[in-house]
Amino acid sequence: MIISKKIGLYGLGLVMAAALPLAGCSDGTEQEAAPVPSSGSAAPQASGAAAANELKPVKLIWYQRNAEPKNVQSVMKKANEIIQQKINATLEFRFINPGDYDSKMQLIMSSAEEYDIAFTSSWANNYLNNVSKGAYLPLDEIIGKYPKLQALFTKEIWDAVRVNGKIYGVPNNQIMADQQGLWFKKDLADKYKLDVANIKSWEDMTPILQKIKDNEPGVNPIRSGPKSLFEEYQPAVEDFHVDTKTWKVHYQPEEQLDRYKLMRDWNQKGFFPQDVATLKDEASLIKAGKIFSRFSRYKPGGEAEFKQLNGFEPIMISTGPAVIQRGGVLSTLNAVSATSKNPERAVMLINLINTDKELFNLLKFGIEGQDYVKTGENRIEKKPDTYLLAGWMFGNEFLSYLVPGQPDDVWEQTRKMNETAAVDPMISFSFDRKAVENEIAQLSAVTKEYEPILLNGLDDPEKMLKAFMEKRKAAGHDKVLAEIQRQVDEWRKTQK
Repeated sequence: MIISKKIGLYGLGLVMAAALPLAGCSDGTEQEAAPVPSSGSAAPQASGAAAANELKPVKLIWYQRNAEPKNVQSVMKKANEIIQQKINATLEFRFINPGDYDSKMQLIMSSAEEYDIAFTSSWANNYLNNVSKGAYLPLDEIIGKYPKLQALFTKEIWDAVRVNGKIYGVPNNQIMADQQGLWFKKDLADKYKLDVANIKSWEDMTPILQKIKDNEPGVNPIRSGPKSLFEEYQPAVEDFHVDTKTWKVHYQPEEQLDRYKLMRDWNQKGFFPQDVATLKDEASLIKAGKIFSRFSRYKPGGEAEFKQLNGFEPIMISTGPAVIQRGGVLSTLNAVSATSKNPERAVMLINLINTDKELFNLLKFGIEGQDYVKTGENRIEKKPDTYLLAGWMFGNEFLSYLVPGQPDDVWEQTRKMNETAAVDPMISFSFDRKAVENEIAQLSAVTKEYEPILLNGLDDPEKMLKAFMEKRKAAGHDKVLAEIQRQVDEWRKTQK
């Protein structure tokens, strides 16, 4: 059963640390976990279509939200040997630094640049916004040609991806359950004997963060004020919440006033980075050990992946229930551009990467000997300062090699978490924005202006909350709420 209680200011925000791969992240199902392709099996050549030698050669361009990794040219050369053999195509990854990804992708799409695939999600390069702008192609018919790809996800997961009945993106196969959490630098927690594992509330964190502030000059106690931690789950639609006991849509940020006051106190104590609201390159700060704690998604095997990426050991704790919800499913997708000249081949490539273990691990970890060494049949140890990409951003993490610190059964744990997580009762609800598109755009602009202030304690919370709600009212708050309520009421009539 989903527990119904307001969670944060704007719903269950995807607490995804930019520096943390989400082991097996997607952003499962209620009855069964996503099937795991057999270890080491390669996809059949041009599965669902012609054989590779019957296909014309094409080049595919795929935008990645990632800085360009080391050794990328040699890795892509080897990857393209496989891709060319399997589907007679070559792949070019185009890398955009995470801090610039949203703005650059908007320019790319508005200029109608020809490309084939791009990472999109509920938290970066917004999937729903881009679908509403016509930026992506519907993929239902093409995906239907690839039964292995289709079988990776249950009907509920595919339904969560649908917009107005159509699928415009392919989820990356990983952990589907979304569970909020925090990580802490273990060396500092141990040094000061900080009991971070038993933190149960915001208030519990204050003396811990103060200890770091007082004793570790140059280390920021916490990255920022998270949208929601230590709170129970309630479905959200466009920043509004739905009480599943009454099915009434509501929006009551004043309930969070005490937390905003605490964030103001933390800000004044100097717990956040000075540029907390505008910081783009947090990954460098984290790797340099300049951040003690950050909100993140909690998942099996997360500690090992974090250490692999950032070079130090974290302590990770969960701060909320595990829920499979639409925002979680939409947290990591890849979509085919409306400007693509080869959409069929683009989906063919997505299918290949999701079913070919050799290719997936090559694109994630690089080349054996150059970028890592094999330490077991399914285990590797990365070489420092070599090629590495977050596999959860482009493919099927259930195919991934294991790294030091990951338990042998990490994927079994992940599958179990997917099976036992509560399922959002509104996972299949898709809000049609057409009637209130302008108002939603205005509300988004107001949110973008005030959310960083309230969450990071940049100004007096009572004053800011009052101004925030006044601007929301002027931007069409009541009209959007009424439209969401109308669509929720209509959707409920179709549910059995």
